[in-house]
Amino acid sequence: MTYDITKTLFLSDMDGTLLTPGAVLSETAARELRRMIGQGLRFSIATGRIKESVREILGGILPLPVPLVLLNGTLVYDSASGQLVKKEQMAAHTVREVLRLAREHRQNGFLYTLEDDAIRPYYREPLRPVMRAFMRDRWKVYGGFVPLEDWNALADADVVYFTVQDSYGALEPLYRDLKELPELDCALYRDIYHEGNWFLECFSCRASKYNAACWLRETFGFTRVVGFGDNHNDLPLFAACDESYAVANAPEEIRAAATGVIGANTEDGVVRFLRERTLLGSS
Repeated sequence: MTYDITKTLFLSDMDGTLLTPGAVLSETAARELRRMIGQGLRFSIATGRIKESVREILGGILPLPVPLVLLNGTLVYDSASGQLVKKEQMAAHTVREVLRLAREHRQNGFLYTLEDDAIRPYYREPLRPVMRAFMRDRWKVYGGFVPLEDWNALADADVVYFTVQDSYGALEPLYRDLKELPELDCALYRDIYHEGNWFLECFSCRASKYNAACWLRETFGFTRVVGFGDNHNDLPLFAACDESYAVANAPEEIRAAATGVIGANTEDGVVRFLRERTLLGSS
């Protein structure tokens, strides 16, 4: 089928889906997206990244015609106006419970607060080497990371996110306990860049790729939403979409949950799909 591009929202994950394995947007994909957006394509992204990181990678196609879903649905950002149009903080008592459980499971991570609509990341030592590398790689984009001796000092701040990295076996027990908290949502998914490493991320139950996609549909009057993803944190996005497509490099369980499977991220599968199915082929 082809789509009415005036009524259809195309919402894509970034890492492992829209981006190459080197975490960049290929020149071909950037050129084609710019052209299709210029012809009226309603396209945006749903990612675990923050706006500064998105801007660094996708600057060549920004601003997008529809707000961006950031931090797995915690924030929705209008890149045209430079404003957050939706944000979901964690309740203070929920933050305290998250940090208590993290201590019980001997896990340290990154706690993200929202200060003047900008993300401010805090951390506690000791950090695992993979988390230290994560911090080093994103230091400039995040504007630094703040060391903290006592997590509870931030319990009453505008906390939007808590994230930790470790093996699946180390994180799964904490994930099970966190899932019992009534006002919390969590995502546990593999790190596509580091073999054996997994992300555990926590945020308000009102924040998810599912809720953000539904909000975009209702706010902008889309009659159809089509999503693209590659990982476990994209399953909530798939659930909110009329159609969902996994890239060929996604794990089997993600491909099985999707409406269909498209080309891999090494082949610009998302952009090829958009070009072919919207009739916005190269001129």
